[in-house]
Amino acid sequence: MAKEKDRERAGGGFRNRVNSLRVQVGLMILLSYLIPVALLGFFTGSILLGSLEEKTEAAVTSSAEHAFAMTEQNISRTVDLARDATYDGELTAAWEKWNSGAAGDAEFLKLCRGYLDRKYSREPLFLFAGCFPVNKPELLISNRGSTHDSPAYLQELQQAVTELGETLDTRCCFFSFGGRMYLVRNLLNQRMERYGMLILGVNQDELFGPLNSLKNEWDAAVSVRLDAYGDFPEDWENLTAGLTDDRRAEKLLYVRLARGEENVPDLKLTVDRRQQYREVYEFRRLLTLVYLLLIPILILMAVFLRKRITKPISLLSDASRRIESGELGVTVPMHGSDELGQLGEAFSHMSLRLKELIDRTYKEEIELKNAQILALQSRINPHFLNNALEDINWQARIEGSETISSMVSALSVLLNATMDRKNRRLVTLREEMEVADAYIFFVQQRFGPELTVNRQIDEPARESILPLLTIQPLLENAVEHGIARAGGGTISMECTRAGKCLHLAIRNTGMGAGKEDRERIDAALRGRPTENHLGLANIVNRLRLIYGENVGIRVDTDRPGETAVLIDIPQEFETERSTQ
Repeated sequence: MAKEKDRERAGGGFRNRVNSLRVQVGLMILLSYLIPVALLGFFTGSILLGSLEEKTEAAVTSSAEHAFAMTEQNISRTVDLARDATYDGELTAAWEKWNSGAAGDAEFLKLCRGYLDRKYSREPLFLFAGCFPVNKPELLISNRGSTHDSPAYLQELQQAVTELGETLDTRCCFFSFGGRMYLVRNLLNQRMERYGMLILGVNQDELFGPLNSLKNEWDAAVSVRLDAYGDFPEDWENLTAGLTDDRRAEKLLYVRLARGEENVPDLKLTVDRRQQYREVYEFRRLLTLVYLLLIPILILMAVFLRKRITKPISLLSDASRRIESGELGVTVPMHGSDELGQLGEAFSHMSLRLKELIDRTYKEEIELKNAQILALQSRINPHFLNNALEDINWQARIEGSETISSMVSALSVLLNATMDRKNRRLVTLREEMEVADAYIFFVQQRFGPELTVNRQIDEPARESILPLLTIQPLLENAVEHGIARAGGGTISMECTRAGKCLHLAIRNTGMGAGKEDRERIDAALRGRPTENHLGLANIVNRLRLIYGENVGIRVDTDRPGETAVLIDIPQEFETERSTQ
């Protein structure tokens, strides 16, 4: 009866402990509720930002297109007024009268100035209007504005216009001179002969008024290129037409390109992204502050989980590994009334009990088996095998059997490499080729003249470093999967050095790779050994363990009847040499 009461008391205490643990888990879940709330706020901010971005981009595009259209109208009107100088015929009539001698210079100047005053003086698009005959360029006629400019400036302007007029034909051209904007056009008679040139000083504030308004509205930067006028340092050719959101530079770019059209401007509008999305950035900063405030809570949760769950489980895991490695009687310092505390105490009791049982029942038997294994291993000691092969080699030479002697020497080389008596993982290509040559010697004894082996090894590559037994397993694959199945063929080895990289190429003819063979090869290249390509998978895994992703290895089976293994080995271990 007393034992049953003890069990009931223990069961009640256990249930209380379970309830306590559930309360703790409930508190963690309650705290974890804050994280989804924060994530919800983040996504809300993203949606708000996305909506605002769409509206802002639409507004920028619409405003820019409207300003561009109004500017195009101003440009079109400016060009039309310049063309009127030819179509009106007054300047042409005055020139013909002067050119024929019927009018002198004074009368010609008066007629031309009168026309320029009537046509352009009251036009807000122009600040200056002038013309001159090409056969007497110094006879420059202007309506107004020239009194504010020095004779030297007007002379330089006239020279620049004269040079530009040689290429204009019937076109109008905007260009920059002295920090001002001018429109230039050839004056033609009825026979389409060039007799003079028209110079119009353009009022940039009036011409680009819509763009200036847009600039002020969006607090933006505006760049314009129109014919030979504009921002030529700008890399216009690499710009993309339309609206571009450059998030890295925090800019919105709107670009219109003329694509070679005459008297049509290129436009670039640059808007500060941070200025337009100021409210959104403030909201995002608020979310960041909330995240920072959540950090202490997350730290407390992490400390709790580590102290009550992670650390005890880690202690149990470490103790399990120590027992697995043979360290019996391991205990863990875990006590408490919750489940993990009870589990730790039970684990410690189990470990001590296990040690007691093994010490009493199995220890002597295990030591006996270990002694037997060591005795068997001593019989196949590599030193003993090499001594035995050396004795066979000398006996073969005494009896005059050179073939057997060579085969024994080659076998000795292969055994030394396989057993790795010097405990090296990296060797030079020169040493690796000794192992490969020993294997090729055996294979040639098997196939005779049916096997041809070609070697192309650059001298600088011989001192390159690579893992031991890299080439020989590939040669073995080439023989077993290509040469042997076809009854003969050719094996080619190419070893070249390019900078800090060793390039290996091993090709073989014979039986080509089928679909199933290709699947096995692909599995081996992923480091998954198969029955037929165990050596290739082993090489892939070793190379990737040593060099990581810097090594390159692939198998080419595209050519019918030929398989090529191509390996690129970086020489970052070159200074380690083969002493490792």
